[in-house]
Amino acid sequence: MSHSFDQRGATVKARWMAARRAAAITFTIAVSAALFAADVPPAIPPSPSTAPGVRIWPPPAFTHWPAIAYSDESRNIAFSLPVQTAGVAGSIGWRDESALPFTLPEGTERISGVLPLPLTFGGREATVLIGAERTGLSVRVVSTREAWPLTQLVNGFPTDEHSVPVVLVDVRRNADVERRWWLIADALPRPNGRALVLGDPLTALDDHLFTGLDADCRVALDERFPQHAVLVEFALQIAKQPAALPRTLVWCPGNQVLHGGAISDGTASNNEEERVLGAIRARFSALGVQPRLLLALPPLPVEAELRTIAVTRRAGLARSAEQQHWQVLDLARIAGDPEQANRVDAGLFTRYPVGAAAARCREALARELIN
Repeated sequence: MSHSFDQRGATVKARWMAARRAAAITFTIAVSAALFAADVPPAIPPSPSTAPGVRIWPPPAFTHWPAIAYSDESRNIAFSLPVQTAGVAGSIGWRDESALPFTLPEGTERISGVLPLPLTFGGREATVLIGAERTGLSVRVVSTREAWPLTQLVNGFPTDEHSVPVVLVDVRRNADVERRWWLIADALPRPNGRALVLGDPLTALDDHLFTGLDADCRVALDERFPQHAVLVEFALQIAKQPAALPRTLVWCPGNQVLHGGAISDGTASNNEEERVLGAIRARFSALGVQPRLLLALPPLPVEAELRTIAVTRRAGLARSAEQQHWQVLDLARIAGDPEQANRVDAGLFTRYPVGAAAARCREALARELIN
């Protein structure tokens, strides 16, 4: 009996050892396979020199256009065309009108030019022909008295929801026009909606002009053309609440046009900001209301090299506002000398008034919103 038990034990032990050796061999093979797989480098994409990609060329496009044009002037719209193959002939022109021929030059990736812009209301389309490829470019021309189909900026210029350029057409102001306008304006009611403040909040050290105001404050800025952003934001806000139009509208232009280089000398011929005043007033008039319109005339910049341009620009804005019956809040007078109003420490200044100077500007604007 003892011998049989020992023999069975030996058999069980032998089987157990064999199973253990088999498991060890399987584990070793699995680990070796994993290590071998880890040593295999991942697939490397082919070199661009042997498998170059396909270049995507930007399509023909309008690039610059007037946001507001007067009906009695001649304006242009600028375009850009890709140069995929030098020497190819093409043309560009308004549909059903004579086209401007061109030949794509060498040594450049694109060419640009301008087309005379017809200021007749409605949509227009230009046809671009480059070799056998035809492209249509659209633009919309709308009266300032009609609904503004502005929804966004594309490269700083206003467009509709489909990125189609929009040009607003207004009437140039003169003494006769103003007399007739006031006969209408005197009979228009003032709306009772919440005040609307648009433009540059004059941010400095995490503080800004719009803080705590009893108004619907909307920041509207662009690196070069902040006045275009104001037009878009105004259109969006008026379309959103047509039954509750603001009793007061404030436009705060700020000084970004100076810092962004959009104007070079501050003269009216080089500064189209003033057209915003007439366009907004015309739209309210067409809606049958006359809110209180207030221009927050920007403070002076601390940079000495911008001071002369700023003085000329401010004078033009103030003069145009007075002629078009906007009231003016002079933030430069309230803030004081920018070397004091913008001073943080010795040799350290903010772009806009800070501290007590900023508080004075904000308090003055808050008082205006009560009226």
